[in-house]
Amino acid sequence: MEPLSRTVEGRANRLASASVEALYKDPFWEARYGLERSRRFGDEDALFHVRYLVQALDERKPSVMEGYARWLRTLLVSRGMCTRHLDDHFAGLASALAAEGWGPGTEPHDYVAAARHALRYTEGPAHALEQDAPELARAAASRLTLYIIPEDRPRLEDELRLHLSYLADALASGRPELMGDHVRWYVGFWPRRGFGLLAFPSVLGMLKAVLGPRHPEARTLLATAGVSWEETRS
Repeated sequence: MEPLSRTVEGRANRLASASVEALYKDPFWEARYGLERSRRFGDEDALFHVRYLVQALDERKPSVMEGYARWLRTLLVSRGMCTRHLDDHFAGLASALAAEGWGPGTEPHDYVAAARHALRYTEGPAHALEQDAPELARAAASRLTLYIIPEDRPRLEDELRLHLSYLADALASGRPELMGDHVRWYVGFWPRRGFGLLAFPSVLGMLKAVLGPRHPEARTLLATAGVSWEETRS
């Protein structure tokens, strides 16, 4: 009987392609990196994910995927992405695996789940922020409902969690400039998100408000990053 790792390897191209299909619907990638470059590197990364999964299956060690996830996060964060982007990549791979018959409870799926779990911060302000991110996003979205149509509420919460992920990465890495760089670029991209009258500075301001006293480091960093938006007006 063929080893499971070889079976997965034999479907590598199909798995990689399926894993990024939904991601490319997000205009972020084309706007941030260009259509050709984003697709080329996105496809390469997707294939690398599968290759590391095959290695992990060969060695019967989820730690291979865990170490890969942490290493890749460091690389991608330095290139303008955030943890949530990488987690979305792995979620796409998990869906592709499930479509091939490797759903929850199978080794391929569980190894990818281990990689996603390895992306969680385990201590410090980044951990606290990541833990509270879903509730913070809900709280901020509820205060911004006057600016959006009801159908856009879930999409806005996802958007808020994206920016909280950038903030957590900046805190965890000790590189506050990452958030400033993100804000400076995103203010020009924001209209493509299609939230009508809702302005990006309002989003940042509301996130700052809901962070409150529980997340002083994140609040301070976000306040500093807000200056980056002001710079774009001059």
